[in-house]
Formats: sequence, C-alpha cells, structure tokens
Amino acid sequence: MVSGMIAYMLFYQDLMTEMIATYPESMNSESDQNFLVGMGVGLAQAILMTYSFDKMNFNTLKSGVLNGTWFSGGIWLVANMNNLFLFKFYDVSLMMSDTLISAAFGLLAGGAIGWTLDKLK
Repeated sequence: MVSGMIAYMLFYQDLMTEMIATYPESMNSESDQNFLVGMGVGLAQAILMTYSFDKMNFNTLKSGVLNGTWFSGGIWLVANMNNLFLFKFYDVSLMMSDTLISAAFGLLAGGAIGWTLDKLK
C-alpha cells in the first residue's frame, strides 16, 4: 500500500489533478473518501495474490518474481485497455506507462510473496 501511495505521488497525482479540473463532473475529488477505498482494494489485492500464489505453489523468489510480473502486468493491461477505449482522456502512453509500473510493482510484490512462502515451508 505504501508503494502504491508513492507511485501515485510520483506518477499520477498531477495527472489526476489535471483530469479533475478538466472533467469536474466525471471525476471524484481527492478530498473524498477514495483513499480508504483504495487502501481496501490494495489490501484485498495483496491477500488474493498471496492466497493464489500459495495455492499455485509459486513459493520461491524466482517463481514469485516471474508470476508477480505477468499477474499484475496482465491485470492492469486489461484494465488500462478498457480505459483506453472508454475514456477520451486516456491515451496509449498512459496505458503503457501504467501497465509497466504495475508490472514492476507486481515483480516486487510477487518476489516478496514467493520469498516469504519459501521461508514458511
């Protein structure tokens, strides 16, 4: 969750502020309760990813890194492609950047999960 907050501040905060100003009717402001919802979604993703990795025996650092990368990258590639075709303000560079950032975070999360599951054997 901390890494998601850091990524938001580094990569998305200016874009979101600009989109809120450009599309005020269609965007929630940052002052809404979205922060808590985002934390809940991040926690749910971490729990589901850990549970999935355990059940699929991705329980080494290497398998965690490889599968975390495609898992997260794939999920966000699909979501970002949907956004690309739904919203006029979404463009290919945003789709690719967000997918690559998500894959990188999946690499880190998957590695941590795989390493931890390896230690718990």
